[in-house]
Amino acid sequence: MVPRTEAVYLDDATLRTLTTEVLSSQSIPSLSEEEKLLAKNVPAEDSAITMRQTIFYAQGGGQPSDTGAIGPVDQDPTFEVSLVRKTSDGRFLHFGKFIDATSSFVAGQPVVQKVDDSKRNYHSRLHTAGHIVGLAMQLLMPDKKKVKANHFPREASMEYEGLLYNEHKPVIQEKVDELVQLDLPILISWLEGVAQVGDEEGAEEGRTRIASIGGLDHNPCGGTHVARTSLVGSVVIRKISRQKGISRVSYDVSPGIEG
Repeated sequence: MVPRTEAVYLDDATLRTLTTEVLSSQSIPSLSEEEKLLAKNVPAEDSAITMRQTIFYAQGGGQPSDTGAIGPVDQDPTFEVSLVRKTSDGRFLHFGKFIDATSSFVAGQPVVQKVDDSKRNYHSRLHTAGHIVGLAMQLLMPDKKKVKANHFPREASMEYEGLLYNEHKPVIQEKVDELVQLDLPILISWLEGVAQVGDEEGAEEGRTRIASIGGLDHNPCGGTHVARTSLVGSVVIRKISRQKGISRVSYDVSPGIEG
């Protein structure tokens, strides 16, 4: 049985390279039915690599996966990672293709992972911005219950029970701007023994990862973040929409700022 993948980024999201060991390299057709569902948008000629550790974020929690490359130690990358997904038993499948059709990985081989730096920074800024919007809403309208979060590019939004209107937009924007300018630290901690794997966002082997903006909020979260609110850059509340008693606060960040 292939062991769980250690998600190194959960404790250190600043890493962009990591040397680790290949556990398996499989063609897409050879995957289990569960794994094939995770690869439903992956070309059949691609491969799935599992490793003992990873710094690649796996798609989920409203955040897209990292992309990047993998290669033998002291050599150029030979495998392009296009998508990362996590199985129900905790293995990370790194989907992609070998740059050269003659290349391959074998179990036990040491390799170097390299995460696409600009994409990780952008996704981290989007995710942190969502938490900033959430904290702004918590401070302004504590009675509004959050029901959903989406941190995907061009889709980023926070959804709440109840009705919000256009007149709320400048109020939320002002509070978001204030939180960004305060340059508050993003604090990551763990609560032990409060959740089983898969029970909730941020759960990992019987413990839950908590993200907090300056100690003002505490959200179970498995995503990646920038270190401080100022590193998010400009957060724009794009629009407020309503459907079936749920209000959606859509937001965006500028894509070009490194975090």
